Amino acid sequence: MSLPRRKFIRHSATLAAAWGLLPQLRAAQTGGAPPAHPRLFIAANNDRGLQSVDDFRRAVQSGGFLGQAWSDLVGQARAEASLPALQADSMFADRPPSMARDRNLDYSICYAGGARLTRFALAHLITGEAVYLDAAKVQLNAILHEWPDWIDQGHTRFGHPADLRTGMLAQDCAIAYDWLYHSLTEDERTEIRDGIVRRGIQPFLTSVAQDPWWMTDLNNWVTVIAGGVAIAAMALQEHYPKSQAVIDIATERFDAYLATYGPDGEFNESVAYSGANRIPVGYFTALRFATGGEVDRLGEWPFPEMCRWAMHGTLDDKKLIPFGDARPEQDAMTGYAAAVAAANQDPVLQDYFLRTVSKSHAHPIYLLFYDDRLKPLPPTGREPLAIAYPAHGGMIVSRTSWEKPLTDCILFGKSGREEQHEHNDIGFVGFDTLGERLIIDIGSPSGYPEDFFDGAARWEYYNASIKGHNTISFGGREQLYPIRKRGEPIITKPISGKVEHWWHEPGQGTAWSMELAPAYRGVKHFTRTVLHLWPGYILVLDDAELEQSESISLRWHPITAATPAPDGSFTVTNGLAAVASRIINLGEGDLKITSGRHTYQAPYDRARSGDLLEAHREPFVEASLTGDRCRLLTLFATGATADFGGSNQWNQTPTGWTFYGPAGPVTASVNGSSASLHAPKTGQSVSVDLA
Repeated sequence: MSLPRRKFIRHSATLAAAWGLLPQLRAAQTGGAPPAHPRLFIAANNDRGLQSVDDFRRAVQSGGFLGQAWSDLVGQARAEASLPALQADSMFADRPPSMARDRNLDYSICYAGGARLTRFALAHLITGEAVYLDAAKVQLNAILHEWPDWIDQGHTRFGHPADLRTGMLAQDCAIAYDWLYHSLTEDERTEIRDGIVRRGIQPFLTSVAQDPWWMTDLNNWVTVIAGGVAIAAMALQEHYPKSQAVIDIATERFDAYLATYGPDGEFNESVAYSGANRIPVGYFTALRFATGGEVDRLGEWPFPEMCRWAMHGTLDDKKLIPFGDARPEQDAMTGYAAAVAAANQDPVLQDYFLRTVSKSHAHPIYLLFYDDRLKPLPPTGREPLAIAYPAHGGMIVSRTSWEKPLTDCILFGKSGREEQHEHNDIGFVGFDTLGERLIIDIGSPSGYPEDFFDGAARWEYYNASIKGHNTISFGGREQLYPIRKRGEPIITKPISGKVEHWWHEPGQGTAWSMELAPAYRGVKHFTRTVLHLWPGYILVLDDAELEQSESISLRWHPITAATPAPDGSFTVTNGLAAVASRIINLGEGDLKITSGRHTYQAPYDRARSGDLLEAHREPFVEASLTGDRCRLLTLFATGATADFGGSNQWNQTPTGWTFYGPAGPVTASVNGSSASLHAPKTGQSVSVDLA
């Protein structure tokens, strides 16, 4: 099975089946002693082309990105070495106070503690300075002996002793053990190994014996937990007899997980969650080093494809398109792209990594991923400006350029439903202009409520509800969603939309239409047609027929509050960018245009900690009517504030609606057979056949 796009046999194995595979998996191993320490992400020597400690020492002296990143890492490690160890109740920027108050091992403290620990360990490995060794021992001692059980308090309800934190902390403690190995006494090594087994590997094996839901739900839970614990087993291999069994279990689950990816690298969560790609990339990078180069997977599908999917889903200023369970203001996690770029000697992915690498996600292993010999090349002329992805969420992107740093317009939509961390956002459309958010996805609540992942309760929170997204609701109902228990198969295709037509011509624009009726109950057909005339003219036509007369509501979410005029016009500005908008009723019935703000309603107003969710009161503009059909047209003209603010609006003319932009008029028209945008002075035109 070594095809260009390798597709693994998809196992829906229960625990028993996974255990049953182990004898065959172990028989396939090449055997022999594991490589010398260090063996995780960096090698003791480069006999098989693996980057060695000496190789890395030379590389960080070469200047450029790696030299500066190494200088930053050492500077941070030096500053942190004099600080007390991070503890479960430590408070720092971006950590929710309730997590520190409750000494809960949430993601933020586990990531921060693990990154600090491995920063010390790598600084000592490369420089040999004792100050970093001493600091690493202090932080490692705290995590192994002073932190509470390696589990998030919110996850104890599942009844298993292992969870995401188990995988995170087992991995980072094992990396530190591996990198510090030759500077530790044998008693210290034994103590660390015993701690990793007791607090990480044994809770994992106990959980596996309980048949946990996360062994069959193919999402980031199984990759973080099994992957982190298996990387720990790689470090302890010759000292822990069950190490190979743990590695076998994890590898089988990763194979099943990778089989869920779409043909073009899409995975079963939204692109806003694409940072989870770092987990399989990290796992197979670790396995490559731990097997002395015998296992080498990053050149195969879906690794290069997943990175390009994320690249097309990345906005200006290192942000990701915020579909699904998203944090729109957080930088993208793209450090894993460096490893895939290096494995494939791909200059475009190297450029993607360098453009988006973020200090807020600067885990030390990303420096080891980077190949400073690979020269970056920008995607301009090498990647399409518009693209549609068929699988899972069905992301669609139309961007006017790949040039840095600000893009005239990036228009994005989606036709489908992800299987994990999804929202009721099928058919969503939004856009950024000149690096500014304008028509937006509002993202997730400030913290996860206790019932956020348990059935219909999620839709009581407007962030996940259809009411919080730029699409239409009928009769006030939610879109259809899978009803299942954890560990059961997720089937979304029958209740998802699809792209029916797709068109793009460089220099002109992009157009597509989506059939969205399968995502709704009581809807005979619902087609959303989207046109993007470059740089920033957008037409959205919603055409639906219902089984009976009922309420119909179209919402658009601007980044700042807008007051619509009676004719449906409204203007939004954000920094350098603005958009002039208009909603028009092309069908029957009286259209009511209003504005409002979202609020949480008790009891659906609290995070799982019991604290009130942050009330951002995000604004929306709503167009509503009652009937058994609708035909609603929304027009947007977006660009620099100086050109698109003020009184310049879409005005009705005998042939449609016209906006007078800086390059002349642009006319929108819709008739029975087609929808179009046309700029006579530039000769640009984009249209879609509606028949």
